[in-house]
Amino acid sequence: MLVSELKKKVSTESKDHTRLKVVFEAILASCLIMLFPSCAHYKCDPAYVGPKKRSKEVLGYYSYPKQTIEAKVEKIDEKKWFVVKRVQFPSTLNVFGTENIKVDYYVQKKQGKFPTVLVLPIAGGIDFLVESFANYFASHGFNCAIVHNREVELKGISSAEEAENYFRQAVLDNRQVLDYLVQRKEVDENKLGCLGLSLGGIKAGIVSAVDERLKCTVIGLAGGSIADIAISSQERDIKNYVRELIEMGISSEIVHAELSERVETDPLKLAEYMDARNVLMYIAMFDRVIPRECGDRLWKAIGKPEVVYLFSGHFSSIIYLPYAEVESLRFFKEKLSMK
Repeated sequence: MLVSELKKKVSTESKDHTRLKVVFEAILASCLIMLFPSCAHYKCDPAYVGPKKRSKEVLGYYSYPKQTIEAKVEKIDEKKWFVVKRVQFPSTLNVFGTENIKVDYYVQKKQGKFPTVLVLPIAGGIDFLVESFANYFASHGFNCAIVHNREVELKGISSAEEAENYFRQAVLDNRQVLDYLVQRKEVDENKLGCLGLSLGGIKAGIVSAVDERLKCTVIGLAGGSIADIAISSQERDIKNYVRELIEMGISSEIVHAELSERVETDPLKLAEYMDARNVLMYIAMFDRVIPRECGDRLWKAIGKPEVVYLFSGHFSSIIYLPYAEVESLRFFKEKLSMK
């Protein structure tokens, strides 16, 4: 049975929910045991000396008007150890779209201040993977904030300027989510982290490069530059879009040059501001969506942080989910000085 079919069955047949969940986890655990030896895990380059200081120009470009955040909050789920709330509030600066910033906030039930992690979704939005990470972290004493993507398909972005505005807006949105979180009594403002997958991994990189409040970052299945990803990706929508441009007489060289010149909010261009000592990357060795070469380029540009190479492609990397959850939790606990 396919993983997607199994997931659907788990969610739709409530009477078999527990049994199928156990079966699903057993399948993943079995695959993890078989595939674990195929992971290649490298620590951060001991020769790394530290990140470049963020310039006034960089900080100014990603600044926005400050104001009191008055959010609409509603409970959408509850577990033994935590509650999930839907939080929405308007951005104080919109350079791409006008909808509210939307967050699924996993909050610890116990009293006290807790470490908190931003979880940034894939291009398709919130899915089983990001929810699994959030549930896992929240079950181990973390608050988690899944920040929804702006409601637009990437294939609907028609110019390099729009691409730049999209990624800049991602930084603005996530910085305002951090503003909301640090004012919460249950959030330890000195223990903030970020995890992103695929498109979310790209966003995790650019947000952590800009905002020093994030003490550590996990970048999964991402890379740079945006121009290289656009031209070399085998993802269907991206590939078809580039083909359409070529059929219109716009060469792939021109597309690459435009993106390279005009997209400044690119993890590769901002990599020097990330602290390699506080970054963990996952790179799929046979990734055709965000090619391994792009992941390697970002890894080198950051300063060769801790990295795990997965013996998989982009989508088949789901088989490493239990391992990635455990390893990412270990990383956050270590970097946030938790027992």
